[in-house]
Amino acid sequence: MAKLLIIEDSKTLCMVFDELLNKYTNFDFDIAMTYEEARIFLSQTRYEFAVADMNLPDANNGEIIALLNKHNVAPIVFTAIFDESFREGFETARIVDYVLKERFENIIYVVEKLKQLEANKEKFVLVVDDSALYASFLKQNFLLHHFKVISASNGKEALEKLELHPEIDLVITDYHMPVMDGLEFVREIRKKRSRKDLSIIVLTSDTNSYTTSRFLKDGANDYITKPFSRDEFYARIYQNMETVGLFESMRSEFNEDIIELLSEVTEFKSSETSSHVKRMSEYTYILSKLLGMFEEEAKMLSRMSVLHDIGKVTIADNVLCKPGKLTQEEFEHMKLHTTNGKKLLERAFNSDPKVSKVAQEIAMHHHEKWDGSGYPLGLKGEDIPIHARVVCLVDVFDALVNKRVYKDSWTLDDTLSYIEENAGKHFDPKIVKLFLLNIGCFINIVNKYEDEESKATYCKVSNY
Repeated sequence: MAKLLIIEDSKTLCMVFDELLNKYTNFDFDIAMTYEEARIFLSQTRYEFAVADMNLPDANNGEIIALLNKHNVAPIVFTAIFDESFREGFETARIVDYVLKERFENIIYVVEKLKQLEANKEKFVLVVDDSALYASFLKQNFLLHHFKVISASNGKEALEKLELHPEIDLVITDYHMPVMDGLEFVREIRKKRSRKDLSIIVLTSDTNSYTTSRFLKDGANDYITKPFSRDEFYARIYQNMETVGLFESMRSEFNEDIIELLSEVTEFKSSETSSHVKRMSEYTYILSKLLGMFEEEAKMLSRMSVLHDIGKVTIADNVLCKPGKLTQEEFEHMKLHTTNGKKLLERAFNSDPKVSKVAQEIAMHHHEKWDGSGYPLGLKGEDIPIHARVVCLVDVFDALVNKRVYKDSWTLDDTLSYIEENAGKHFDPKIVKLFLLNIGCFINIVNKYEDEESKATYCKVSNY
């Protein structure tokens, strides 16, 4: 089983990697949160793969890359900071890839890449170039991504290698070579191997469109013009190899998984009950339907509601988990979870801008109040997004009827009295009316999660 080392100082990202790697891969992996922890792991275990943050608490200038290279490991760099000097260094560094921490989808890109690298160990590449120096350069770039590489110095020798190694999946060949040039070589290959059976990429410094069109017409799958960057090189290779197609097949499932996982991370960080987000999801679905939302919108709001407190991952533990009343300074810090939550979700769910917008609105505005006395913007009445108004009510309801680190649970009568008294102050009065008319539905949800194995009883929805 392949050994993998994750080096990341964010507890949240560590939890995400742990979840996705266990679910989607067979890697035997370790997680280090500091340079020193990584050093100890590397001294005790041989790793084939690594994912590393360049900026660690005890080594914030990329020292971890040199440490990994010293142990003959080329990492995927997963970083929040990127500049042009790093891009230039990437061309020569022993780094598999660099990925920015700019959106949640990039986490799964890293998982995809790891799966790709593992699959590459069974992929054979034939490098054909009469320049020993250039052939060595190409070979090293393929080896960096764990491909098996076979070399030949001209077309005739390469045809012989293809006969000996039918398992070759990709040929990358120069154009100008002695004995047999690249164009003739491509024609000879296609007499025996189809495009579906073998991919051919031609390297050429000739920018003449007639030359490139001849190659494509006579059997090449693609061409790369010299000089080229490593980014372009690998992009073309993977496009033509058609290796692990994990990303597209996992994308829709990942969106659901990442929502659930992020909500679990929020619970873990804020010490709330494990069923809080499950109740939130069910509360918001029922209330959305009562308000007349179509099924698709109600389901979307139900899914997004569980991320309302995602910003709490940025709040200090001594404030978030304080078993008592917060000071004014602590409360101001706590209020930041709304704006921070919006920032965390700004680049999430990019494939669906509407979903992204709703998620951000909920995280940002679920503490606004109908009378304008809430935070962070002091929005009033219907200026508060409807989705946030729904989440606001059910979040307060759930917080009151359940025990929290800072309070005991309230009785149902006290809870409902508080909600009724605050209609038109804290809460949208229309939503409160619907909620109270159908309180049995919401009580059933509370009772349901007192025992995870019990089933919710049927409740009739009342309208007015």
